Amino acid sequence: MTTANTPSAAAAPVDIVVRVEGLGKRYAIGAAPGSETLYERLGGLMAGRREVRDRHPVIWALKDVSFEVARGEVVAVLGPNGSGKSTLMKILARITAPTVGMAEVRGRVGALLEIGTGFHPELSGRENIVLSGAILGMTRHEITAVEADIVSFAGVERFLDTPVKHYSSGMFMRLAFSVAAHLAAEILLVDEILAVGDATFQQKCHERIRSAARSNRTVFFVSHSMEAVATLCDTAIVLDRGELRYRGDTETAIAFYLQDVLAMPTAGL
Repeated sequence: MTTANTPSAAAAPVDIVVRVEGLGKRYAIGAAPGSETLYERLGGLMAGRREVRDRHPVIWALKDVSFEVARGEVVAVLGPNGSGKSTLMKILARITAPTVGMAEVRGRVGALLEIGTGFHPELSGRENIVLSGAILGMTRHEITAVEADIVSFAGVERFLDTPVKHYSSGMFMRLAFSVAAHLAAEILLVDEILAVGDATFQQKCHERIRSAARSNRTVFFVSHSMEAVATLCDTAIVLDRGELRYRGDTETAIAFYLQDVLAMPTAGL
C-alpha cells in the first residue's frame, strides 16, 4: 500500500517592516550648519572645493549598511561607542536624514533614544502623553484609554501635572519609556537610556519589551548588557566604525562582538 505524498504548505511570506539599503550618514567634523560667512564661502569657491573640504574633514557615522527586519522581531543593535548605533536609531526614528541610501519603515514608530526626545519641557507629564499620542496619529479617546496604564507603569502619579523640566532624569525616563511602550506604535526603538533606571524598573521594561514582541510589535534594542540582549532579543546586528559587521542570531552575534570587535584596539574609533 502506497501513501501519496502530500505537498507541504507554502511558507507564509515574511512581513518586512524595516528595510535599510546602502545607508550612509556623513558628518563634517567641527562644522556647524550655516556657520560660514558669505566672505568665507566666496573665498572657498575661489580657492576650489578641495580646500573647503580639507578645512572640515568628514566622518562617516554609517557606511553602506543594509538589512531587513520582520514584524514581531526583537533585534539587538550591538557595537562599541562610536560605532553608529545611535545614528542608525535616529535615522529610523526620522530625527535625522541619511546622506546616502534609504531606510524604509512601515508603521508608527515609538522612540526612546535619549532623555528629552519627543517631550516638551514646559508641558506637564499628562500633556506630553497627549502630545506623543497625537504625533503618532492616535485620537484623544485612544490616548485616554491607555493613560492610566502609562501613569501606573511609570509611577509618576503625584507629578503628572508638573512640567517635565522639573522631573529627575529617572522620572523622566520612566515616563518616556512608558509612553513609548503603551501608545500605538508598531515599531519600538529603545537605546541605552534604560541604564538610567534602577534594577526594578529595568526588569519592568524588559518584561514590557517581551510583551511587545508577543503582540507582534517590532523592537530595536540598543544595549551594552549582553545578559539583557541574550534574554530579550531574537536576532542582532553588530556595527563597528559605521559598518555592518554581522547580522544573524543573537548568540553568534554576542560571541562575534566580544571576540572580534571589542578585542580590536581601534574598536569604535
